[in-house]
Amino acid sequence: MPWLERLGGDPALLTWVAVAALVEAAMYASMARESWRRRWQRRMLVVAAPLSCALYHVALPVSSLKSVLGLGAMAAVFVGLSPSLSRRRHGWIWVSALAAAPILLKTFRLLYPPAGELRMEFLGQLMWIRTTVITVLRDLELEGVHFGFWPRAREWKTGFLYFVLLMPVALGLAWATGFAQPALPEGPWTWTAARAAAAFFGILWVVALSEEFFFRGLLQPRIGLWAASALFGLAHLGFREFPNWRFALIAAAAGVFYGLAYRAGGGIRASMVTHALAVTAWRTFFR
Repeated sequence: MPWLERLGGDPALLTWVAVAALVEAAMYASMARESWRRRWQRRMLVVAAPLSCALYHVALPVSSLKSVLGLGAMAAVFVGLSPSLSRRRHGWIWVSALAAAPILLKTFRLLYPPAGELRMEFLGQLMWIRTTVITVLRDLELEGVHFGFWPRAREWKTGFLYFVLLMPVALGLAWATGFAQPALPEGPWTWTAARAAAAFFGILWVVALSEEFFFRGLLQPRIGLWAASALFGLAHLGFREFPNWRFALIAAAAGVFYGLAYRAGGGIRASMVTHALAVTAWRTFFR
C-alpha cells in the first residue's frame, strides 16, 4: 500500500493520520452552510484549532505540546483581535494581514511534523481557512461575496467563459517566460479524467475557495481589480522557489480574469470555477 509505505509501514500511524484528516475535513465541511457556520462560537474555533494536529501526534514519537499551544495561540489572537480591528477604519487591512501571514510564512510546516514521508501541514491549512473564513464572515460586512461550496448554473457558465478567455493569455505567458511546457498525460484517458475531476473539486473547495474569498471577496471591492490581481500574483512569488517571478506574473494575469468572473457572476463562486479549471488544466496538460 503506497500510503502505508510513505508512513514507514506503521499501521497505527496510518490510522491516526486518517482519523485526524477525517476530523479536520468534517470541521472544514461545516463552512458549507450558513446555519452550520453560525454554530461556531469564538471559543470553539480556538479549542478546535489544534485538534487534528494533536490526534495524529498520538502515534508520533514527538510531543504535540509545542504545536498545540502554538496553534491555539494563533487562533486565539486572530479570533480575539478580529472584532475590534474590523470596527476600525481600514481595519480590514490588518485582518487580511493576520489571516495571510501564517500561509505566506509557511508556519504550518513547522507546527505539523511529517508523518513518515507524508507532509501534514495541509491539516493546518484547512484549519486556518476554516478559522479565518468563519471569523471574517462574522466580523466584516462583506457584500456580494455569496460564499458557498457549490456554484449555481449561471456561475458555472460564467466561470467556464472566463476560463476560456484566460487560456490564450496564460498559454502565451507560459510560452514567453518558459514557465511550463505542454505535456500529454500518461496512462489511460479514463484514469486521466478521474484524476482531473478529483483535482478540480479539491482545488475548487480548498485552494480556489480560500483564495477567491480573500482576494476577490475581501480585497477586490476595497482596492480594485488591478491591485487585488497584483497582490494575488505577489502572493505566489514563493511557489517552489523564491522569487518565482514567472509564476507570479502568470498568477497576476489569471487574477484579472478571476476578478472579471467575480464581477460578472456576482460573487466568488463564479471565480472559483475559473480558478479551479485553470489550475486543473495546468496540472493535467503541462509540466
